[in-house]
Amino acid sequence: MRKPSLIIVAILLFAAPPTGFACFMYSPQPVQVWLDHVQVDVRDQVAVKFYDCTFKNPNPQAIVGATCYMELEPGAKVDNMSVIVDGKETEAEILSLDKANKVFKDIVKNGGSPALLEYYGNQLIRTKVPRIAPNGLVKVKLRYTMALKKKGNIVRMQLLNTNPKANLTPLKSASVTVNLTSTTPIKNIYSPTHGIKLVETEKADISVQWKQDNYLPKHPFVLYYSVADDKVGASVIAHRDIKEDPGSFMLMLSPTFGTGKGAVTDKQILPKDVVFCVDTSGSMLQGNKMEQARAALKHCIGSLRPNDRFNIVDFSTEARSFADEMMPANDKNLALAQKYADHLRARGGTAIEEALSNSLKLLGKTDRLKMVLFATDGLPTIGERNPEALLRKMAKQNTEDVRLFVFGEGYDVNARLLDFMAQQNRGETDYILPTEKIDEKIARFFDRVGSPIMTNLELEFEDTLGVEDVYPKRIADIFKSEQVIVYGRYNGSGEKKVRLSGYINGERQTFEYTLKFPEYSNDDNNAFVPRLWGGAKVDFMLNEIRKSGKEDAELVNEITRLAKLYGIVTPYTAYLMTNDIAGPNPTGKPAPPGIAFRGKAANRAVLESLKTASADEDAAAADPAARKEAVDRLAILSRARRQGQASGGASALYEYAEREMKKKGREGSSLAAIRYIGSRTFYNAANVWYEGGFDPDKHKTLRKVKVGSDDYMDMLSKNPRIAQYLALGNVIVNDRGTWTQITTN
Repeated sequence: MRKPSLIIVAILLFAAPPTGFACFMYSPQPVQVWLDHVQVDVRDQVAVKFYDCTFKNPNPQAIVGATCYMELEPGAKVDNMSVIVDGKETEAEILSLDKANKVFKDIVKNGGSPALLEYYGNQLIRTKVPRIAPNGLVKVKLRYTMALKKKGNIVRMQLLNTNPKANLTPLKSASVTVNLTSTTPIKNIYSPTHGIKLVETEKADISVQWKQDNYLPKHPFVLYYSVADDKVGASVIAHRDIKEDPGSFMLMLSPTFGTGKGAVTDKQILPKDVVFCVDTSGSMLQGNKMEQARAALKHCIGSLRPNDRFNIVDFSTEARSFADEMMPANDKNLALAQKYADHLRARGGTAIEEALSNSLKLLGKTDRLKMVLFATDGLPTIGERNPEALLRKMAKQNTEDVRLFVFGEGYDVNARLLDFMAQQNRGETDYILPTEKIDEKIARFFDRVGSPIMTNLELEFEDTLGVEDVYPKRIADIFKSEQVIVYGRYNGSGEKKVRLSGYINGERQTFEYTLKFPEYSNDDNNAFVPRLWGGAKVDFMLNEIRKSGKEDAELVNEITRLAKLYGIVTPYTAYLMTNDIAGPNPTGKPAPPGIAFRGKAANRAVLESLKTASADEDAAAADPAARKEAVDRLAILSRARRQGQASGGASALYEYAEREMKKKGREGSSLAAIRYIGSRTFYNAANVWYEGGFDPDKHKTLRKVKVGSDDYMDMLSKNPRIAQYLALGNVIVNDRGTWTQITTN
């Protein structure tokens, strides 16, 4: 039968709530945010924040005057504030929450865009901006000091929420730098929204950095970090709506980040046994792949520590090895290995089975962490060629829990085989596309996993917490400058015990933490967590279908439900981004391309279309075009899985949606078709946004409310958290159990 190809799993994909810093203009004529750069220097929870915003008047003729607003966190106490407009210090006032909300309401009531309501619910700094010349720029700089709040051991910051998305206009550039210094060791640095980099610098214990040119904001920049004296720090971020049962959590585990107090020492890094399994078949002659593979191998050899052991298996028509046994990483052996790498030449076929078998045989029964780094640019041509048979043989031979890290180089690989090879052997897969450099990518990877801290992790939750649906099923090892994240659901609440056990320096050690799980959340700060959990569960279920080769009806139904609810593009929900299916439309108008309203007929049509459109991944191995599609798809997925440990990569979900739209011939930004706000997903049809849980067959009676009306303002007053959804304008939304249609006319 045909198996569903994994179009996307949003493991860490979601949008954040609209609280935190933003800068925007309100003026008679449009004013565009052009540059937005933020720096925050934090020392023991005291933050000095620097904001540098440049606004552009896009009008080629009119001179525009404006009022500049800058958001503050709710309840922020600000010291030493200064605002500079075009090089001159200017007066500014801080509007309390009540005054700020009045500003937003007045703007909306007087015909302003509801999109500004995405900023609703915060204090504001207000200052006047001089008249901006046609096509001119004005720079606004803000500096202030404030104390950051900490919940448990976690500090949360939110920045960079500029440019209402209604404009769909990118900034020329944007960046965030957060320099962290602490007298308590820093643990668990995480951004659910942006792909952050952690950089060791003399200015701080650790620097968190992100930047992008031509940046279209889709959500604020959100950053979490924790401080703890534990050798391995544990932090929990949880969310539970009043109506939700159970709640969702993400548990983060990490050693200390950076060079400050509690920094990881060489003594804490576990010795490892590693085999570098390198493809030297004739296809490696193409381009300069062999030269790059040789350089990558030499970098990895040079990164080994004195207590490590290693070997090299290179394979073409047959497999060869550097030595008959694992070799200590002393100066003599490393020098010989470097010479061995220099003499590797590309020739012959691709004996993947023999190469992996020899690699596993070299890794005997020891207490060390054992790993194979396997890199290939082709399909197996010697020995076992059937993917399922090859996976079965590996499972039978890998009796010592060897981790297998796999690199597919180029498009002439069986992506499905490589993906399952890593998954069934507790490793990772990465794909090196023709535009990327093999040596750089493998070197960066080995720098990540070359420093293990704790292995064979197991978690135990207090029984009264009622934990269920925990993913991943097998927890990854902890490495230096890396963290592990576990997702799950919980039924209890309050302060609960969580125990972590694993091997450190050959001994089983256990750590106990007391972590707080809320009965319900009184804000939407952590509303992204249910989407993360949903993505992790969908990933697991899709892989179960792929492994079994059967579309189990129960799994398909649950995948479809979760994917639609959280906006995850799968083979069963891709139609939401395309014009494949049209169904009943509650507006009474024909449904346009881009949205499908689920019904029994629509469900049947989706499943029928899948039977004819979903690629058989085994057959794809013989089709170059299908192989390219599979590699591109799984390369994105593997990137999302890796980023998920440091960043949710919220923008990636929009990227996947846009990719699916383009496959079906739809042009434009995915923002025009789908929005991720907190834990909710909204789909667009006929210029109306529909919340993902809306079902026109069930919810036939809608309460109708006009933007700016008394009922509209009453909704805002009674439920301020709904402002982020009302910012969409024409929207059908669940307001405390009542399905409500908001209209702008």
